[in-house]
Amino acid sequence: MSDYEKLKMTADASEGSFVRTLQGETGTGFAEDIHVHKDWYATTIDYDEALDEAQRAVDEREDILAPVKDIEATLDDDGNFCFNVEGREFKPTDHAIEQFAIRAKVPSSSVMRELRNQDGYDQHDGDCMVNLAKNALRRLDQNKEYRLRTYTDGTCRAFVTDKYAPVDNRWYLETLQQFLPDGRLSHWKGDEDTIFGNILLPDTIIDYGQDDDSDYGGMISIGNCEIGKRRVSQVPSLFRSICLNGCIWGQISGKQIRRRHIGTIDLEALKVEIGENIEHQLPLLPNGITKFLAMKEFENGDVSMRNIIAAVCKDERFSKKESSEVLEQYATYENNDRNLFGVVNAITRAGQIFDNATWVKFDEVGGNLIDTNASRWAAILKRADSLQDKDFEKIFAAAV
Repeated sequence: MSDYEKLKMTADASEGSFVRTLQGETGTGFAEDIHVHKDWYATTIDYDEALDEAQRAVDEREDILAPVKDIEATLDDDGNFCFNVEGREFKPTDHAIEQFAIRAKVPSSSVMRELRNQDGYDQHDGDCMVNLAKNALRRLDQNKEYRLRTYTDGTCRAFVTDKYAPVDNRWYLETLQQFLPDGRLSHWKGDEDTIFGNILLPDTIIDYGQDDDSDYGGMISIGNCEIGKRRVSQVPSLFRSICLNGCIWGQISGKQIRRRHIGTIDLEALKVEIGENIEHQLPLLPNGITKFLAMKEFENGDVSMRNIIAAVCKDERFSKKESSEVLEQYATYENNDRNLFGVVNAITRAGQIFDNATWVKFDEVGGNLIDTNASRWAAILKRADSLQDKDFEKIFAAAV
């Protein structure tokens, strides 16, 4: 029996409720008129919806492997910069232009993108892009092959080397569905090129029956990109259902997959690795939730929560904007928890405001803080208590 099967509960939950104790009892959740677990369910999607989107991308894409000598930089009839491969024109996305510029060693990797996106773009700007590209192409090995990942509408979505190893989003989702069939997808950032988010595991959701504001559960944070923006990834994580906060936990305790799209990827071997990883990760989740709640024991004492948040943000080298958002989220939603628990939830709430990369960074910071011990907390409090007004000016934006 797999570890996932061990975690699955057999007791029937009330319709629409995914809240259960580890003993299989239907959780009581919250007050009669508050059902955050049902609200949580409504914000998630199932595999079929994500797979449908991924399939549309499969139906509309084409990979073209071509040597440099067969790739020409041109303008189409509307003056748009294009790659012409054996008479077929492909208009690159900003991402594809950036990839080309880096690989072809255009003096500034952003100059071509900036030329195209500037106000008043005209024929002269297009000609300048073509000249930059032609000059770069002539310096490359003419027999070296590059892979243009394209759509049937003539869009070039990626310009990668022949060593790029694709892992299709649909394949990855189908593999995850096989191992985690009852999962729900949350914080889903999927599009035609990228899948990014969490697989929430309903049968790990725990109603602790405490004087608490939420239910807690386990999830697997996943990601993949077909155009070279991110690696294939899979790490164990935790979530808090009231706000869908997540913590990418297990950077030390849990195994993880982070596979670059380089060389040859044996999909059958990767599938086995994904399954083994899930088997390893799932048993960690209940203990992780316990550790997550144990952060309430690390209280602020006589130290201002503003100081503590400032110290943590400084330690993590957050920008002023990021630090200010953490403080805002704490003041708005978490101010009843004058402890590490409140700090971590403010950080993971704030992460949802920013782009994907920052969101992951904030969730990883939250996951790392779960492993805080008494001595580390004491050191944070000491640094926080020593902060002065001049320090706040360097940590927070002026409006804070």
